Amino acid sequence: MTFHMIQPEQIEHIRKTRGALIIDVREPEEYRQSHFPGAGNVPYEELEQRMGRIPRRPLILYCDYGSTSLLAARRLGAAGYEVYAVAGGLEAMKRLISIDR
Repeated sequence: MTFHMIQPEQIEHIRKTRGALIIDVREPEEYRQSHFPGAGNVPYEELEQRMGRIPRRPLILYCDYGSTSLLAARRLGAAGYEVYAVAGGLEAMKRLISIDR
């Protein structure tokens, strides 16, 4: 399966219509500092070892600016997941919503 690039404006629609989980692929300390409301954290470096525990549901991935989540989306997409990577990452998302601290 492949992955899809989405704009931050599409997150809620995909989350509601597809039942997607939102996953932050940054390091735990970055996640603790700020993250999208309701997002889980699976650091990119741990993706391979944790892949078997990631639910087989549609996934929305993000990082700071979009490059690491793109790499993660490629890996998960190749493993058969339905994946959406947020263009511009958390920085683009901040323009739309208030981010948890």
